[in-house]
Amino acid sequence: MKRQPTVQQVTWFLDLYNNKQIELNPPYQRKSVWSTKDRKFFLDTIFRNYPVPPIFIHRDVDDAGKTTYNIVDGKQRLETIFMFYENKISIDSKFNDENLNNKKFKDLSIENKRKFWDYSIVADFIEINEGNNVEDVFDRVNRNSRNLLPQELRHARFNGWFINVVENEANDQLWADLKITTKSRDKRMRNIQFVSELYMIILNDGIAGFDQLSIDDVYANYDDITENDSFSEEDFNDTLNQVKREIQKLINENPQIKSVISGSNNHLYTLWAFIYENELMLPQGFSDKYQSLLDRLATIKEEQNIQDDLGKLAKKYSDNSTGAATDFPQRKARLEVLNSL
Repeated sequence: MKRQPTVQQVTWFLDLYNNKQIELNPPYQRKSVWSTKDRKFFLDTIFRNYPVPPIFIHRDVDDAGKTTYNIVDGKQRLETIFMFYENKISIDSKFNDENLNNKKFKDLSIENKRKFWDYSIVADFIEINEGNNVEDVFDRVNRNSRNLLPQELRHARFNGWFINVVENEANDQLWADLKITTKSRDKRMRNIQFVSELYMIILNDGIAGFDQLSIDDVYANYDDITENDSFSEEDFNDTLNQVKREIQKLINENPQIKSVISGSNNHLYTLWAFIYENELMLPQGFSDKYQSLLDRLATIKEEQNIQDDLGKLAKKYSDNSTGAATDFPQRKARLEVLNSL
């Protein structure tokens, strides 16, 4: 891989942006994760002329000679520059300069606009040789900077079957209704990671303890399913849809259940595994028994000298829902409780 670091002013990036030659969202990029506070802090950095890390760029020229500059790393910083330039955000109100406090770009004097235009950033151009790819570079840069979560790194590294189906699945209305997909979880792809674990129950034919490396292995093993003769995508989809139907049926039968399990990875992981292991069907009468368990869970920690069977099951479930609740023994214990119902 070849690299060519150069110093560029903000105006250079703005020219590319105005000419639609800059691509902030190549396939390996993560979703935007900066808050308004983060963006104001970066503007503070610019106007105080502090240095920032390089922006890594992969230049791509198409057959017509048009050049596109793909941002490998530095998306959040460039987004902030463009947003400020378009008057979508302002400098922090506590900058301690009345000429800059809470000001948008359009409110600045020419002198301060030039400070913004002339701010220097290192643009590190990368050229990919045979045997390398841009995704590897993105992965390497962000592993070194330690600012990405594992699921964001998977989004960068993989572009095959598994990553695509779980990211599409995370958009299903069921997960929004159950508060697995929310703005905060979606922002750092935590919802996609959890959906991946549910898929893994089907792919691995059973539960497992939470392990980032094991998730990585599944992403790698099912990145190209054309190489896996023993895997049937049709059978997988049939199983997936049946489990989802049973969950939807359960919450339709008893809406109170939805309010308790929504947003709870522990409840949903256990319920998903129970349906899968019970021949993809919930037993008759399960809804009422499950509701009774959830009701008992709300009070079980305060109960003393528990003698009844339901109370003992609730105590076992509760004890294995705290601490290392995603370890295999704890997940197995909660699943045993549902089987005992």
